[in-house]
Amino acid sequence: MRKYKVDLSPGQSGNILLRSFDGHYEFILNYSTSKFRNDKISIHIREKETNLSLVRVNIDPNGFHNNSDGVIRGNRILIFSNEEFCNKNDGFTHVKAYPLPSCFTNPSDLEQVFLDFLMYINVQREGKIEFADLV
Repeated sequence: MRKYKVDLSPGQSGNILLRSFDGHYEFILNYSTSKFRNDKISIHIREKETNLSLVRVNIDPNGFHNNSDGVIRGNRILIFSNEEFCNKNDGFTHVKAYPLPSCFTNPSDLEQVFLDFLMYINVQREGKIEFADLV
């Protein structure tokens, strides 16, 4: 059984390969933290073959995302949307941003955000993920 050590200290990033229960689909879970801030993280899951982002969480109280119908500021979740791709018509934006859902229980705790993200996307970690000690 492969285990992953996730380091969420500033300036860190990593990838974790995920498979569907039936083994037919593969996904990449990617995370990265800001080198200069300890309150900022991006976590997303993308389909391995197409590289399309399916769900992304951005914890960034100062950030924003421009949707075709307006701006979402602060912590947010971005979800794959073919409709947004058509509406935005920029040739590459396949996600639409929404305010961070309340199931993300503590946005100031990056480990909790990571765990909440795994629950949100229905990943069963079964003891395969361990966090590095934060300084």
